[in-house]
Amino acid sequence: MKNKTAQWILWAVAMVIFTVITLSGHGNWLGLAITAVAVIWYAVVPKASSRQQ
Repeated sequence: MKNKTAQWILWAVAMVIFTVITLSGHGNWLGLAITAVAVIWYAVVPKASSRQQ
C-alpha cells in the first residue's frame, strides 16, 4: 500500500476498534484485536526504507 491516505484510514479504523473493545470491557478480545491488526499492518503497509544509498 503506497497511498498514505489509505494507511491513515487503516490506522484510524484500528484505533476505533481498539477504543470500542476497551470501553466495552472485553480485555481478551482486545489482545486478539491488537494481534490481528498487527498482522494486517505488517502484511499491508510497506517497510520503511532508508533514503541514503
